[in-house]
Amino acid sequence: MTYLNILDYKYFNIKILLGSLCLICFFISLNILPPLDRDESRYIQSTVQMLESNDFVNINFLDTPRLKKPPGIYWLQAMSATFIKNIFFLDSPPLWSFRLPSAIGASVSIWITFLLGQLLFGRAQGFIASLLLISSPLLIIESHVAKTDSALLASFLFVLYILAKIIFYIEKNIKKPSDITILAAWVVLSFSFLIKGPIALFILFLLILFFRFSREPINYKNFKPVIGIVIFIIIVFPWFMFVQSGNNTDVFLNSIKKDMLLKLISAQESHGAPPGSYLLSSFLTAWPITLFMFPTVIWAFNNKKNKPVKFLLCSLLPSWLFFEIMPTKLLHYILPLLPSLAILTAAMIVSSIKDKNFIASFDKHIFRLVSILPFIGGLLIAFGIIYLANIYGEGLTFSIIIIASIYTLGSFLSAYYIYTQSFINTLIVVVFSNIIALNLLILMVPNQLQKIWVSERVYLEIEEKTVLNEYVLLGYSEPSLIYRLGSKTKIAGNSEEAISLVLNSNIQSIIIENSYLKEFKDLSDKKGIVFRSISKPIVGFNYSKGENVEIIIIKLN
Repeated sequence: MTYLNILDYKYFNIKILLGSLCLICFFISLNILPPLDRDESRYIQSTVQMLESNDFVNINFLDTPRLKKPPGIYWLQAMSATFIKNIFFLDSPPLWSFRLPSAIGASVSIWITFLLGQLLFGRAQGFIASLLLISSPLLIIESHVAKTDSALLASFLFVLYILAKIIFYIEKNIKKPSDITILAAWVVLSFSFLIKGPIALFILFLLILFFRFSREPINYKNFKPVIGIVIFIIIVFPWFMFVQSGNNTDVFLNSIKKDMLLKLISAQESHGAPPGSYLLSSFLTAWPITLFMFPTVIWAFNNKKNKPVKFLLCSLLPSWLFFEIMPTKLLHYILPLLPSLAILTAAMIVSSIKDKNFIASFDKHIFRLVSILPFIGGLLIAFGIIYLANIYGEGLTFSIIIIASIYTLGSFLSAYYIYTQSFINTLIVVVFSNIIALNLLILMVPNQLQKIWVSERVYLEIEEKTVLNEYVLLGYSEPSLIYRLGSKTKIAGNSEEAISLVLNSNIQSIIIENSYLKEFKDLSDKKGIVFRSISKPIVGFNYSKGENVEIIIIKLN
């Protein structure tokens, strides 16, 4: 039978398969996507300036302090970029070198998810959970973006795994983690704070709190809390002191207020959404996992007294509920919670092979009807790809049809297998159809979406590009274009400011939105500024602002 191939997989074969899938899903297409707006390009450009200035404490984007996040991810990207540049003898680090920490973080997360699932339930459950996670759109996307989330996920999962070993080592008859291992977990937890603030710390706090409230005994001495807190302070506190002693104290305090505290009470940066938004969006962002949502909920409820189930529910539900209540919402906030959901789902799938009676308390037909509803998530992804291709791309090309067809076929097959309660067959269909479709999407579709890659088209249009050239941006000033043009790029708020920059700096070109062109030309004539050439308009769609743009490149004498 099909499920025997999954349950009897050898440890060595699992390592080979997961390693190959990580290579395919996270690394091969790392350089395909252009730099993305806005967060990724801000991270990359700030890292570039960190390397140029050799200042690894005060983070800046052009002349503006960027202290919304601690420096951990910038350090990782700087190390990665420097290593790749030196090992390949390059003049400058390539784009993919800044994304490498995210791809590595995603790969580490897959492996730790396998180990955690194996610890709590068994090898098959760990393997299935890692397959579910590696095929999730949210993780695949984050692994290709130079941001904090994949690195945070890896560091959080490492601490979660060590915590699980401390709690379960007697019951699972395994060796208790050594003092060095426990202290290493504190070091990783400290560094997770330097990556994205207290997110991992907060989720782990809720896990321990609710696990203790569930009347499960916890020996806190095993956590080495005193020396652990000392390690945390030694690692985290110096950065705060360095920033406080610099010139950016006010900016730093305002960043903490806006990026952490205000997000708890009101929607920030137009990222508000009502409670329940993460649950609904997860049917797209975590589709292979949430496809099994209804049977997993029933199975987890029936096994709620099982200690590993209780542990995973405590790591999942309190934090998920908190994120749902929090007014500010971004899709990647729930990424650290997906491994726990994947392991619960994997445990349900393996359990269903031996016993399908866990749904006996529900009407069979109602269960089947409700269970197949999540397959709509796959159809929505297929329709979304077609819609975006029609609006921003070249329409229904062969590759778009293939990708949408894979999603559609996978959705209907998974619905059929869910209906017949053949969860292992559902797993095989949905995981590998999703992996194939998502990788084809990343490899083939970006070249067909030229309308949204405005910065890349502007950059390619500019001749004689060197790091010594200086440019002025008027109107369109997205971070992706700033990263491409270099740290000497200037942003003008209006035509008068642009004229002043031209007169007082060695500016080679003005990159200007068409709406500013007439006013700028009139002021240039008055100031005696001579244009060497004016490019044809570059027309596209600025997805950061949700508006069409028309860009002109003016070369100066």
